[in-house]
Amino acid sequence: MIAPVTVIVPCFNEEQGLPALLERLGTLRGGDGARDWDVLFVDDGSTDGTFTTLLRAERDHPWVKVVRHHENLGLGAALRTGFQHAESPVVCTIDSDCTYPPERLPDLTALLACGVDIATASTWDPDTAVNDDSLGRPLLDRTVSRIYKRLIGQDVYSFTCLCRAYRRDVVGSVRFRANGFAAVVEIMLRATLAGYRIDVVPMTLERRQSGESDLKIGDGIMTHVGLLTLTALTVSVQQVRHFLTRGGSGGGRIPGEGQNGTRWTPQ
Repeated sequence: MIAPVTVIVPCFNEEQGLPALLERLGTLRGGDGARDWDVLFVDDGSTDGTFTTLLRAERDHPWVKVVRHHENLGLGAALRTGFQHAESPVVCTIDSDCTYPPERLPDLTALLACGVDIATASTWDPDTAVNDDSLGRPLLDRTVSRIYKRLIGQDVYSFTCLCRAYRRDVVGSVRFRANGFAAVVEIMLRATLAGYRIDVVPMTLERRQSGESDLKIGDGIMTHVGLLTLTALTVSVQQVRHFLTRGGSGGGRIPGEGQNGTRWTPQ
């Protein structure tokens, strides 16, 4: 039987934090809203005891599934693997370090039941607080999210958050190339430009309880520079194409909004 929701959890060297995450996921499944959910862990070539811990969890819990990369391929590659293995009509993704509470996932899936295509946690929503001792990454995420928001003209405050829920057809149709953490942004950008309906759930970013983040600030800045350039070019091309197809009549449509409200996909 196919679970109504599959939660994908990419992991790389998360041996220390997995017990707490598994406990919280087990508590989540104990509630009425997530009782039949599956959790798919993608071990992205961990070199510590992550894979052993996951195999033990898969043995002890029938709702746990494990897929492994034999080498570290990156977050984007782990997401692609997870999407390929998940058969549920709703697919969620979440960080393995509990910086976003897994207990809030039903809040995201509830938005999909109301007709939304993607529901994302929004750290930088005006109604959200931040509880993180490190300033570098939150400041970078907030800055680039504001730029992405301005470029594509959509009222989405966070493009960098992995904590999301997707309809199955979205993950099947939105193609992304990035293998690293930039894939999280690329998925949101491409989905937005394709006209998918997106809504947000304000959610607090918590402090990581164990281990260290794999994201280096310098690498993050360079990756975002490339993505911002690609986004600006894509939006410009789409605006020119729309101008030409409308016979030069112009119009005030924002990027991603199809004629008469229909979806359209950039070539």
